[in-house]
Amino acid sequence: MDEDVLVGRAGELAGFDGRLAGARERLGGLVLVEGDPGVGKTALAHSVIGRARRAGMRTAWGACLEGEGAAAYRPWVQILRELGESGSALLDPLDPALGEAGSRFQLFDNIVETLRAAADERGLLLVLDDLHWADVPSVRLLQALAAAAADSRLLGVGLYRSREAFRYAELADMLRAIMRERATSLVTLGVLAPAEVAELAARALGRRPDETLLRVVQQRAEGNPLFVLELLRLLAASGPIGTWPSGNLRLPDTIREVIGRRLDRLPPATRQVLRHAAVVGRDVTPALLAPLAQMPPDRLSDLLDPAMSAEVVQLTDAHALRFVHALVREVLYAELPTAERQRLHLRVANTMQAAQAATVSVDALAHHLRQAAPIGDADEALKVTRAAAMRARNQLAYEHAAFQYGQALGLLPLLPGGDALRAELLLELARCQFRAGAVEDAWRTCRAAADVGRAMGDATAVADAAIVLQGVEFVNSPVSAQIHAMCLEALTMLGSNEDPVREAKVLAQLALTADPFAGESDPAVSQRALQLSEATGNTEARFLALLARHADGTNVLERLSIGERAIQLGQASGLDEYAAWGHTWRLGAYWELGRRSQIEAELAAFARVVGRLREPLWTWRLTMMQATLALFEGRFDHARELADEALEIGLRGGHQAGGFIHMVFSAERALLTGTGLDEAEAAVRRIVATRPFKSRIWHAYLLAGMGRLDEAAGLWPATIPHVSSLPRQAPEWLITMAACARVCAALKDHATAGLVYDALQPYADRQIIATAHSPGYGPATLYLGMLAALLERWDAAEGHLRAALAVCKAMGSPPFEAMTHVELARLLDRHRPGDATADDHLDAALRIARRLGMTPLHDLVLALREARRHSRAAVLTAREEQVAALVAEGLSNRQIASRLGLSERTVENHVAHILTKLSFESRARVAAWFTARQREN
Repeated sequence: MDEDVLVGRAGELAGFDGRLAGARERLGGLVLVEGDPGVGKTALAHSVIGRARRAGMRTAWGACLEGEGAAAYRPWVQILRELGESGSALLDPLDPALGEAGSRFQLFDNIVETLRAAADERGLLLVLDDLHWADVPSVRLLQALAAAAADSRLLGVGLYRSREAFRYAELADMLRAIMRERATSLVTLGVLAPAEVAELAARALGRRPDETLLRVVQQRAEGNPLFVLELLRLLAASGPIGTWPSGNLRLPDTIREVIGRRLDRLPPATRQVLRHAAVVGRDVTPALLAPLAQMPPDRLSDLLDPAMSAEVVQLTDAHALRFVHALVREVLYAELPTAERQRLHLRVANTMQAAQAATVSVDALAHHLRQAAPIGDADEALKVTRAAAMRARNQLAYEHAAFQYGQALGLLPLLPGGDALRAELLLELARCQFRAGAVEDAWRTCRAAADVGRAMGDATAVADAAIVLQGVEFVNSPVSAQIHAMCLEALTMLGSNEDPVREAKVLAQLALTADPFAGESDPAVSQRALQLSEATGNTEARFLALLARHADGTNVLERLSIGERAIQLGQASGLDEYAAWGHTWRLGAYWELGRRSQIEAELAAFARVVGRLREPLWTWRLTMMQATLALFEGRFDHARELADEALEIGLRGGHQAGGFIHMVFSAERALLTGTGLDEAEAAVRRIVATRPFKSRIWHAYLLAGMGRLDEAAGLWPATIPHVSSLPRQAPEWLITMAACARVCAALKDHATAGLVYDALQPYADRQIIATAHSPGYGPATLYLGMLAALLERWDAAEGHLRAALAVCKAMGSPPFEAMTHVELARLLDRHRPGDATADDHLDAALRIARRLGMTPLHDLVLALREARRHSRAAVLTAREEQVAALVAEGLSNRQIASRLGLSERTVENHVAHILTKLSFESRARVAAWFTARQREN
C-alpha cells in the first residue's frame, strides 16, 4: 500500500511525530510496530520516513528476507551502506588468529556507536522491515541499539507480523526483552474502521465507490488495507456489479486467496516466470531470472510487462525486480510442486556458481543447494553449508552459524558414509549454541555427539563433547554432574599420554564440575591438569587448567599467583578475557587479605580491561565490584544505585546469576540500613526453599540480624549438623562461618560457637568475602571476637575485637568499624561492667551510625546506652549518688563533707567506692559520667 493512499493512521502518525521530535532533542529510542500481513506496517513506515526527511533527519532502511538464504546481519549491512558505511565490520570475517576470542558485544557496541555518531548532527531514523524473518544476531544487535538509543538522536522502527510464527522460535522472547527497554514502545496496527475503508476505496478508485461495492469490500476485507485494495482490483476487473455472474460473484476469504485470484488474470507464461522468480526471493535480477526461466532477456521482458502493469512486480533503483508485497511472492512459491521447486533451486544454484561473482551470497547458494539436494549434489550442498556456518561464526553470528550446522546435519542421510561426519558437525553446532548462550541446547547436542562417539569408539568425540561448556557460569547447574561423569568416561577412553592437550582440558573440566559436597573434589586433579597444560603450551588448555585450579579453593597466596599467570597468558595471547579473569581472582585474593591499596590498583587495572572487552558479563562484574566497595565504605545510596545498574546490565546480557547476586547484596544492605528488610527476608525465604538445605543457615542469619530470634531459633537446630560438613574449599565457606558466628551470638549457642571458633581461627588475618563482586562481611576477627565473648574467653575476645577495629580503620570501612565498637562495648559490659571505655565505644558507634544512616545499629547503641545507665544507677547507694552529684559540681572532699555533715575521711571512702564500682580512674570521669546521665534524663 503506497503512502499516497495511507488512511486511518492519524493517531499512529501523531505518535511518531512526537518520537521524531524527541529524537531530535536526544530522546531517541525504538518503536516496534506489529500487525497482521497487509495491515499497512510498511506504508506507515514509509510515511514516517517522509516526515523525518522533511524535518531534516537522515533515514535508512533495512529489510529482512524470507527464507533461509539471507546472510546474517543483512538489514544492518543495508542500513550501514545507505549511510555511507561499508558494513565491513559485520560482513568481513574476523582475524582467524583470534579464534573464539572475538567479542560480539564489542562488535555490537562499535556498530551502535557508528549509528549514534551518524545521528548526532541532524538525527537519524532507521527502519527494519519484516523482523519476523530476521536472523537472531540481527535482533540481538537491535536489542543493543534499543538499550543505547535513549540519550541519542537515533530513532529505530522495527516492523513485524503479529499472530504468525517467527522464523526462529527465540525471536518472540527477544522482542519481549526489547520491549522492556525504557525507551522502547509498541504500536499495534489494527484494521481500518468502515469510514476509513470508504476513504481508502475512494482514493484507490479516484471516485467514491458504489455503496453495494463498498459494503461487499467492508464485509469481506474486515478492514485490512491490502485486502481492501486487492478486492477492489479484483472486483474492478470483474466489471460493473450488475454484470457479475448471477449478480453474486464468489469472493475470496483470505488475502492470499485474493492475490491468487488476481494472479489468475495474468497470462500463464507470465505466471510461470513469476513462480521461477519466487524461488529466488522477493528481489531477483533479470540476469539471474533469464537462465532460470531458460529464455532470452527480450522474451523475459515481454512476459514480465503484464505483471508490472498489474502491479505484481516493480523495478527497483538497482534495476532488479521486486514483488510489490511479500505475500505475492509467498502465494506464487506455494503454487510450485515439490519436484519443480527442487529443479528450480538446482538451476538457481548452478547459475550462481557459474557466475563466480564476489557478490554471490554463500548463504543463498547454500540454501538453494540444500533445497535441491535430493536431486542434486548433496556433497556440494554440505560443503557450501559448512562454509556458510563458518562465515557466520567468524562474524560472531553464533545463532546463524548454529542454524547452518543444523541444516548440514540434515543433509547427512543423503550422503554415503555421512554418519562419519555426524559427531564433528554436532560438536560444531554445540560450540555455536554455547557461544550464543543456549547452554541447555548446547549440552543436549554434546550428549548426542558423545553418543555417536561411543558407538564409533571415538574417544576424541566424547572428550570434546565433555569440554564444550567451558567457564564457571554453569558450575553447580543441573548439568555439572552429567559433565563430570562424561569427563571420567572420556579419560578412561583416551588412555594416558596419547593426547596430552585433550587430557589436560578434560582433567580441568573434571575439577571444575566436581561437587565438593559429594566428596568429588580432589585438588590433585586440577594440579595434574595444570602440569599437563603447561607442558603442552596450549593456550586454551592452560587457561582452563588455571580456571580449575582457582575454583579448587587453593590457598589465597596461590590464588594470587594463578591470577597473575592468567593475566600474563592473556597479554601473551592477546585475549583480554583471560586477563580479566586474572584480575578478578587477584581482586578476590587481595580483598581476603585485607590489602586496601592493592585492591584499588587491581580494580583500576580490571576496569581498563573491561573497557576493552565491553561485554555485559564483565561490565556486570565490574559494576558489582564497585557496588561491593561502596557498601563496605558505607556509601549505601551509591551502592544501591550501582547494584541496580549491574542488575539491569546482567538481565540485558542474559546473565542468570545476576538476579541472585543482587538479592544477596540487597539483603546485606538491608541489614546495615534497615531499609527493605521485609522484602529481603521474603526473597531469601523463597530462594532457600529451592536450594540445598544448608542454605537455611543464610536465612537464620538474616532473621537473627532482624531481631526475629524465635524464627531463627526454629531454623537453627536443623542446620547445625551442616556447619561442620561444609567443605573448606567452597567459596561460600568463610561467609557461612561468619553467618554461623552471628547466629550463635544472637541465640547464645555455646556448643556450636566452639566449633565455629575453632574452624574460623586459622583465618584470623582474613576479610570475610566469597568473590570480589559479592558483599564483604568485614574482618574474621570481628566474628572470632563475638564467639570468644560468648564463650567467656575474655582476653582472646578483647584481642580479636581490638585487632578487628584496627583492620576496619585500615580498610576504610566505617560500617564494620561501628559494628566492632558495639561488640567491644558489649564485651566490656559483661567482663568489666563499670569500665567507662564501653561508653567511648558506644559513642563512636553512634556517631558513625548517625552519619551513615545505619538505623538498626543506631537503635541498638541507644538501647545499650540506656541499659548501661540503668545498670550504673543501680550500683550506687543513695549516699554515693549524693557524693557523685557534688563531685560533678566540682566540690572537694572537704567541701562535700561540710555540705553533707560527714567526716572528710568518710567522704574519701565514698569517692573510692564510686571509682571502683564505675571502674573510673579519676574524679573527672565521675563528674563527666554524672553530668551526661543527668542530660540524658
